[in-house]
Order: sequence, then structure tokens, then C-alpha cells
Amino acid sequence: MSLKGKLEGYKNKKELITELNIYKSMIIKKLEEQQFNSALEKARSALTLIVENQDYFNLALELNEFNELNQKIQDELDDHRKIYVRRFKNLLKEKLTESNLENFSKLLAMLKNEVDLYISKYNLYDIRDNINKYFKFIRKLYVIISSYQVLSFHESSKQILEFGSELKNENFPNLKTLTLSIYQKLLNTQFWELAKQYERISLSDLSQRLAIKKESLIEFIALMIQQPQSPIKRFDTNTQIIFFNRQY
Repeated sequence: MSLKGKLEGYKNKKELITELNIYKSMIIKKLEEQQFNSALEKARSALTLIVENQDYFNLALELNEFNELNQKIQDELDDHRKIYVRRFKNLLKEKLTESNLENFSKLLAMLKNEVDLYISKYNLYDIRDNINKYFKFIRKLYVIISSYQVLSFHESSKQILEFGSELKNENFPNLKTLTLSIYQKLLNTQFWELAKQYERISLSDLSQRLAIKKESLIEFIALMIQQPQSPIKRFDTNTQIIFFNRQY
């Protein structure tokens, strides 16, 4: 390469380094302001510039420096996201009851307000969507809670089972547990009514009366027998006969 070519190459690299230093200054400022998405854009633009010119200049140091900056930004963004992910997951671990559902909804609403405030800053769109979906299920559950004790057993049962089926594939464990507990309460009341009429009943007959599949009914019976003062005394798996408690 001629002297003129070398000087031209040196000049171009010097200009490139100057441009990269400008990017670096902007990235550091954005990091200080916690403008992580903007910082990521700047870091990726700088990396693109390095990749486009690395065949002409030795930019190994610059490439390493901006890769480290890019990782630092991503780590800080992830740390802030994890705060809200953790808070949402902790709420999903809270034990729900019919009586504390309103207070729980208030806590969830407070978290949603914060998520909405920082949604673009910390990329919280997925958490916002999950909270909105959770609220959708809560609204449906409120309808069930307000009506399941006054509707007929079959109407209430259908309503709760359909809700449970809709909820099945969602990762909302405490909502599923509450729904199961409401259904058990409904079944418990119905079983006590049957205990007033019968000492025993076959699983097939009970399945037809309640419009519940035998397999599901066996699972509910196993849960109910464990309860204190259960309406079910025992279930004979050989004869598939349910024996009721009648002394209470």
C-alpha cells in the first residue's frame, strides 16, 4: 500500500474510532438515565458499524468493548425486569379465598399500575398481558362466587367446570386452587343433601345424578373423605359404593 493509501486508511480509522467514542458516550449516558432500550439500540448500532469495517481495520478491542457494554445493558435491564416478574410470581403464590379475593385484586392492581408506568422502559409487555389475563379470570370468578350458592347444583356445577376448563392451561396456581375449593364446597353441600336421603349410593348413580364423569368424581371423593366432618364415610373401590355419614 502506498503512503497516501496508508494515510487515508489511518484517517478513516481515526474517524471511525471518533464515531464509536460518540456512541460510547451516549450509551453511558443512557445507562445512567436507565434508558436501557435506547442504550441497547446505540450499542447494536455501534456493533453493526464495527462488523461492517472489521475487514478493513483491526477492531478487536472495540468489538470486545461494545460487546461487554451490550451485555451490561442487557444484564441491568434483566435485573429490573426480574423485580416485576418476581413480584407477579409471588402474588401467584398467595393463598386465595373467597373473602380475600378483593384485597388480592387491589394488590394486583397496584402492581399493574407500576408495570404500566415502566412498561416500555423495562420491556414489561409480557407481564402486563399476564396481569390483564389474570384480571379477566378474576372477573369471571366473581360472577361464579356471587351466584353459585343460589343457582341449582347443575347450573353452578356447569359454570364452575367450564371456568376450570378455561383456566386449565394457564399458569395461575392460586386461582386454580380457589376454583377447586369452591367446587368442593358446592359438592360438599350437595353430598350432605344426598346423605339426608341415602345411606349409600353407587358411583354410577351418583355420576348420573351430578352429571360428573366417574373418574373426576372419584378424585373429588378422595379429597372430600380427608375433610373433617365429611359427608362421605367411605368409598368401597371394589363395589364402587359410596357410604354417607348421617350422624352430623
